[in-house]
Amino acid sequence: MNNLSAVFWDVDGTIADTELSGHRVAFNLAFKDFELDWYWNENKYLELLKISGGLKRIIHYRDLIQSELNNDDCSRIQSRKRFHYRELINSGKIKVRHGVLRLVRELADFNIVQIIVTTSGRDSLDPLLNNSLKSYLKFFSHIITYEDVHNHKPFPDAYDLAVKLSKQSKENCIAIEDSRVGVEAAIRAGINCLLTLPPWSSNSHNLINDANACVDSLGHNNSYSKLIYGKPLINNMVDVSYLKSILI
Repeated sequence: MNNLSAVFWDVDGTIADTELSGHRVAFNLAFKDFELDWYWNENKYLELLKISGGLKRIIHYRDLIQSELNNDDCSRIQSRKRFHYRELINSGKIKVRHGVLRLVRELADFNIVQIIVTTSGRDSLDPLLNNSLKSYLKFFSHIITYEDVHNHKPFPDAYDLAVKLSKQSKENCIAIEDSRVGVEAAIRAGINCLLTLPPWSSNSHNLINDANACVDSLGHNNSYSKLIYGKPLINNMVDVSYLKSILI
């Protein structure tokens, strides 16, 4: 039987509800600054989340609508978007999801390695880390961002690097993800994965069923997790005991 020794945390949608109320808003503010008539409503943004990485998302959309913007223009938009995102973080509008801090501390109590693995750029990630997670950063041994790998999720590169840095056997590692591309990246890296549905998801119909288990949230206090598929919860929430139980 495998023993849990490392947990890899995705950020956007997993640690915090950053996508619809954070990144999407920041993108639209940046578009306005550049006097573009672009506007990503919630449905459009959820569709664009299939593209991993903010700059790649802008370029993809530019190509989709056949805009004449060049790549340098797109980079400037992305830079401005990061400014607005930092402002949103600093204003306290981006919240850590229920159960995250509880589980981070519990994993630390069991001396389980924890690494952040995200496709966000460091400039976008740092404001969140230094505000919402400031007192918890000591529990993460490494932080892997967009800049650290050439191929991003759904490619396995970031998780391959996480396994290497953790110095643990991949069979004893588990990723906590909220998206199709994240789960695919974990699977391609040969590691276990818990899928926690993003806050904006009303159902799991469009999500792949290849994770070890799927819940609607990590759960906290009287706000229990709801199991979508996988082994039954042990204590009505995702805790160390449950993560150990779902290792293949």
